[in-house]
Amino acid sequence: MTRISAPVEDVWRVLVAFDQYARWHPVLSFDAKPEQVVAGAEIRGRVSGGDAAEQDVTMRIVDVEAPRRLVWEGGSLDAILGRHSFVLASQPDGTTEFTDSEEFFGAAAAELVPALDRLTKEYSRNGAALRARVENGEPSPATATPP
Repeated sequence: MTRISAPVEDVWRVLVAFDQYARWHPVLSFDAKPEQVVAGAEIRGRVSGGDAAEQDVTMRIVDVEAPRRLVWEGGSLDAILGRHSFVLASQPDGTTEFTDSEEFFGAAAAELVPALDRLTKEYSRNGAALRARVENGEPSPATATPP
């Protein structure tokens, strides 16, 4: 969970500006954003940096409750399907509580169990980068790939 000093609507705007991810996200960039952020829309991009080798990805939006919840999936049940959820909760002080989580399904999902602690740290880094982008309008130093 990450606390962001901005209203939910401001965080949502950055979260769904998929074509801007390369400016702030530590490992994920998208080629473009869909015309509408709706279930069924696909977003093509790539993962680079972090522990994984660079790879092209296609995320399919499966649930949207603007400006509170966004869920996308990528991969395949034949191997590994990841369902990534972003939840934004407005706080009484005007800040936003941002929760980033992922579930894995598929034939090879059990192979990820040893990596779950590392992934949790990665989500914390992603949340810090989102916070910096929303609060400062600039990339965060946290987006730099660690040595």
